[in-house]
Amino acid sequence: MALMILTEHEILAELGERLREHRLRQNIRQKELAVRSGVSESAIKKLESTGQGTMLNFMKVVYALRLEQEVLALFKIQPVSIAQMEALQAPLRQRARPARRKKTK
Repeated sequence: MALMILTEHEILAELGERLREHRLRQNIRQKELAVRSGVSESAIKKLESTGQGTMLNFMKVVYALRLEQEVLALFKIQPVSIAQMEALQAPLRQRARPARRKKTK
């Protein structure tokens, strides 16, 4: 397994390229996708070329391309042990714990 460390910009560019690939596989022009998604054509061009744009525009394009299930699966926690499965069944925390204070001498 190769370890790949990508920067934020590289990941954004990759996501933009993947949106473009899905659009082309569905034989949709950028102009048509703009109409379907309610996002400007220039915003779609920017999303596809650099991956940059708002999260809202990204999600509008995702829905227009019917890729919402792929996005939902993106951060789904996949348990790999029984302990992790049990932890996932525990009640969900409402807040993170505060940082511990360092003891002063």
